[in-house]
Amino acid sequence: MKIKILNIEFDAESTAKLESRKETKRWSKFSNQFIPVVDKISSKKYKLVSGAEKIHLATEKGEESVECNLTDDLTSEQKGALDLRLLYQSSDICPINLGEEFLSFREKFSVTQQELAKKTGITPGTIHHYESLIKTLVPSLKEHVKQKNLTFKEARSIADIEDHEKQFELAKPFLEGILSSVHVEKIVSLAKKHPKVEVKTIIESVTKGKPIVEKVIAETAEEDATQENSIDFTTIESRILDLSTEIDLIQSEEIPEFKRLKLISSLRILQGRAQLALTSLNTKASGFSLLGEDIKKRSSGKIK
Repeated sequence: MKIKILNIEFDAESTAKLESRKETKRWSKFSNQFIPVVDKISSKKYKLVSGAEKIHLATEKGEESVECNLTDDLTSEQKGALDLRLLYQSSDICPINLGEEFLSFREKFSVTQQELAKKTGITPGTIHHYESLIKTLVPSLKEHVKQKNLTFKEARSIADIEDHEKQFELAKPFLEGILSSVHVEKIVSLAKKHPKVEVKTIIESVTKGKPIVEKVIAETAEEDATQENSIDFTTIESRILDLSTEIDLIQSEEIPEFKRLKLISSLRILQGRAQLALTSLNTKASGFSLLGEDIKKRSSGKIK
């Protein structure tokens, strides 16, 4: 229902968030799509529960009213999505518990990460990172996250490594307070790029600038080079989602002309590569479909 913005009351926390975001104007399209939820407190007065971003955008555009949902009218799925959004905005929620809540909601209502993003205003990349803690992080490290010995940034980066033993090796200097979270993404990136190099060597490369030298056996050099250039399918989806989130933010930025032209050129290159990849994937999918039809026909005796 449409409600006049002047009739919506904001609490101090919502107002502070709005003022902070007015300065940066970095609005995710997922937050922008989230319909504000309000409680009715009198015949014409409403209390904002969540969704200040949408109201702020409407105000910027000079609109007097905005579409809102009343808490009493929400379906069980909408109520669950709202609860997730409020949990995410809370500073008290443990990342592990939030990841479990995301997975539980998606299983209960059979929705994808992208669909959940639209329902909650939380980016799909963020949802992916929280869920990866549940799916891939070694159990002992989950406990350290719960006890706040390991930060969310450290944990979600380390969770990108499939080898549980290596996960613990990478986490050890952060658990012991030897390294800061600032280094975790670079260290994990190098660990994925150089899987045969000791973690100690990788850490020294990042903290002391020592070059990484791999011992390559002549017979396997060509095979290793091929693996080095292969696609890391375990993380490519996450990286694509992260990139799409950053691209979304371009729409709300004031970009200088010279940077704008460079971005246009880069995005056109990305568009072309993405289109080629989609064409290739669709062609392969079509081939599998035709093969399936051929097998069915052979089994029925129509093709000899």
